[in-house]
Amino acid sequence: MPTLAEIQTGIRDALVLGDRSAVMPLLLGGLHPEHRLAIHQRHYAASLTRALVERFPATVWLVGSDLVTHAARTFVRDHPPEKPCIAEYGEEFPRYLGAQAGTEALPYLAQFAAIDWHLGRLALATDDSPRVHVIHLDWSLDELMTIFLTENTPEQFALRREEVWLEMYGLRGELRMTRLSDEAASRASGQTQREISCVPS
Repeated sequence: MPTLAEIQTGIRDALVLGDRSAVMPLLLGGLHPEHRLAIHQRHYAASLTRALVERFPATVWLVGSDLVTHAARTFVRDHPPEKPCIAEYGEEFPRYLGAQAGTEALPYLAQFAAIDWHLGRLALATDDSPRVHVIHLDWSLDELMTIFLTENTPEQFALRREEVWLEMYGLRGELRMTRLSDEAASRASGQTQREISCVPS
């Protein structure tokens, strides 16, 4: 009889990796117990895909749900969660999304999705967690994100390629974005409650 840890590992392998060899002997009753397992496999993939897509609302607004959802499905397969908290899942998704076939005409996509990710994360920040993130951008994506957040769509918008150091602040649902000078960004990187990231174009 397998141990509890072995059973848990077998279920994990079946759901995440698609390897049902360890768990199949434990499935009893009915003519096709593998069909019941398949329901859980589909539910795992669908739930995780939905949770991931919902973490990137601005990105869906920008490029549409089809592209983001397709990338999320393959990301879930290729990069299963490594932590028990789903709220922490998806930090590497912006780079993954920006590398997808068909996004060659959107060189700013990874950086925009990174802003989306960090704003969502910072919106949940509390007094005990990092509340400020500084990100280095190659495009005027803060202006584009502001359009999404304010729902104030101009008649025309031109995305400019320019170097931007963007400070994002979040605390208990409050969000704020501020452009920094190079000097201010350098100072920010050494302060507590701050993080620095550079996302490739």
